[in-house]
Amino acid sequence: MTVTEAPQRVYREGDPDMPEEFHQLLVRMLSHHLENSTNPHYTELLGKLWNSCMTLCPTERLKTTFAKLMAQEVEHGVITARILEGLGVGPIDAPIKQYLFHLPIDTFCDLAYFNGLGDRVGCYIGETWEGVPYEPLLSVAERLHKDEVFHATFGMSNLKRICSTPEGLDEANEKIKIWWPAALDMFGRSDSDFSDAYVRWGLRTKNNEDLRHEYIADTRPIVEAMGIEVPADTANRRFL
Repeated sequence: MTVTEAPQRVYREGDPDMPEEFHQLLVRMLSHHLENSTNPHYTELLGKLWNSCMTLCPTERLKTTFAKLMAQEVEHGVITARILEGLGVGPIDAPIKQYLFHLPIDTFCDLAYFNGLGDRVGCYIGETWEGVPYEPLLSVAERLHKDEVFHATFGMSNLKRICSTPEGLDEANEKIKIWWPAALDMFGRSDSDFSDAYVRWGLRTKNNEDLRHEYIADTRPIVEAMGIEVPADTANRRFL
């Protein structure tokens, strides 16, 4: 199969004709996926996020929206675990590698960036799953993408609310220096061989570098329109 060739069919769970390389890449992609209810590190992260949502939320009314968001995060983890089980993979116990998820969430501004920038990355990764040639993932791709759009849109709305005051805008301008590079690094290395292999087999439509460039082009204007001075895309980066 060449780089430009597309998979000829959509494979189903337990399909005896599934190519071994495709199976290995699919398992690798989902095993490295953050949202997995069998992974104790994801469970720990959900606990920390729930506490942040309930304690940093500026109004009681917003708590119901955060509760809906967190319920969806739990469901996403269950979906990933179920798909991996169908591929013959049991529980995952792997530390979370993307350092954005280890950044301190001390204020409502941090939480807004976590959702507005971090979850927005999920919109771009998940969007490429809408044509994935594996039926169990294909069947949930559209719903997962809609959930991520909701999370990111909610985060941006909260960020806009924060930037409506001089004090909030000052904080947002300081913390963008931390959250912007972390969000860009979530896409992974531009020279990743696995990234190109995912594209070759139809597990993604674009590689890491192309997805990151699309994210920057779409997201930077939204953030700058709030009065936030977004740093250079190479500033404080770990994965170029």
